[in-house]
Amino acid sequence: MTRMTYVEAQARANRDTRTLGSTALAQAKRRPRQTGVLDARGSMSRLKMAGVALAMGALVDLGADDSNVGVLLPPGQAGTLANLMLALYGHTSVNLNHTAGPAQLARMLRLARVKTVISSSEYLSRIGDLELPARVVYVEELVAHLSKTRVLRHMARVMLLPPSWIDRGRPEQVAAIVFSSGSEAEPKGVQLSHQQMLANTDATMLQLELRPGEEVLASPLPLFHAFGLGPGLWLCLANAFTIVGQADPRDGAALGELAHKSGATFLIGTPTFMRSYMRRIEPEQLRSLRFAFVGAEHCPAELRAAFLERYDAPLLEGYGCTELSPVVAVNTIDASRDGTVGLPLPGVEVFATDPDSGAILPRDSEGVLVVRSPARMIGYIDRPDLTEKVFVHGGYDTGDIGHVDADGFVHITGRLARFAKIGGEMVPLDRVEEALQDYIDQHHPGECELAVAAVSDRRKGERLLVLHTGLDCPIDDVLTALDDYPQLHRPRSRDCYNVAEIPVLGTGKRDFGALQRLAEEIDAQQPSAVGGAVRRLVRKVRGGEGDGDGEADRGPLAAAGSGVEAEP
Repeated sequence: MTRMTYVEAQARANRDTRTLGSTALAQAKRRPRQTGVLDARGSMSRLKMAGVALAMGALVDLGADDSNVGVLLPPGQAGTLANLMLALYGHTSVNLNHTAGPAQLARMLRLARVKTVISSSEYLSRIGDLELPARVVYVEELVAHLSKTRVLRHMARVMLLPPSWIDRGRPEQVAAIVFSSGSEAEPKGVQLSHQQMLANTDATMLQLELRPGEEVLASPLPLFHAFGLGPGLWLCLANAFTIVGQADPRDGAALGELAHKSGATFLIGTPTFMRSYMRRIEPEQLRSLRFAFVGAEHCPAELRAAFLERYDAPLLEGYGCTELSPVVAVNTIDASRDGTVGLPLPGVEVFATDPDSGAILPRDSEGVLVVRSPARMIGYIDRPDLTEKVFVHGGYDTGDIGHVDADGFVHITGRLARFAKIGGEMVPLDRVEEALQDYIDQHHPGECELAVAAVSDRRKGERLLVLHTGLDCPIDDVLTALDDYPQLHRPRSRDCYNVAEIPVLGTGKRDFGALQRLAEEIDAQQPSAVGGAVRRLVRKVRGGEGDGDGEADRGPLAAAGSGVEAEP
């Protein structure tokens, strides 16, 4: 199967009669006493987990119009049970992103036609007691009404009956609606079927050479993140991995304790989170780790090297899209190449297309990446126009710029939306940002983060702004990292600003929409280039000292301590 083509993989997926629920029941029947899920509250065996999920489903009282059910719970026992319960009873789970804000959350509920949300009073109080425009069912109340007899009866059913007799899901049914992260625009509801998600878990198993029934996966990623829901939950349930769920992805200390207690064999996350964990998780706590797998954003080479040195385990970079269930490619222990996101999964085909004509380009040609995969989504909910736009050449238009080399490794240059047009030339913001961050990590390691954005410029169309969270060295030193880059790729020191924080989504990815708004707001506060030129001329006529602007000429942000001069 490792040499399976996309056509063969798609035909295989079309014949697959399994569902997510039936695979989880089959594993519970095969390994009943194995730990299925573990979190700060304790652990639950695989058979008990199935019995409790089935017993809870009988108490939720979902109506005929509750085909799509919201879930607002963290990874761990509660989130696992809720998602398993919905799959077993033939409902579609809609794991909700509470970090998107009340208005966006209400929009998600409306778009997905969610009338019931399963949550926890304790969890809601922790994240801010959101006012949800839906009926809310609290897991605490469900658990309070669970009798031991009811749970044991369902456990006996799991052991005695074929999984297909219990599971109400259908292979082609929408198993989950996952809202895209909205890092650049409004979130869209991605519909993923049981067949598509299982095709992705099967291929991921093969690519990473994971061991059924033996792996222990530590996942701090929220369930509203496709990475947290796919590899973090269903990959484990379908293949009898122990799920180690950490409710707060920012709490590295708690994650380290859980990983140590459980003997975690692999860890998933984003590079942003991993950078934080390395300051809070001791090597002894990850002594059982075979590898860690990161996605959702670029992983710098320095971070991979530092992780390997600290934990004696490789940090493997992969690539995926919510619309593709989500994994597309990943480096492995035996097949890895620096500067790439790895080889495509078995049965997945990746190629570049011309940004203007859409024509398929030869290998090693840079363009917009398109992916053919049996895990491609059904489509965006209620947006056939957007679905049609991204379904090209029988695949999915990722919007990412890159190429596939002669050996099949996938290279990502950046997002199509993350290019600036300066003097008529396309400048990749991600590439500039990576070079600057790598310099900081090498020469001044610490807490500083950096991001690059583009703002309008009257002369050149756009220009680059650098936002950072505080440097312990002159910005000009950092900018030397770009000495070998073309002039248009090199920001000016006066276009670098200290900010309180770099905007991040709840998924751990950069919030590029908020980053762009922040950059534009900062730029708007600065005196115009024409005004600066007039002031310099006036100072020279009056015999003023130097060409730099004085404190009175600085914008509000600079005067508050940005540490750099406003543009003269």
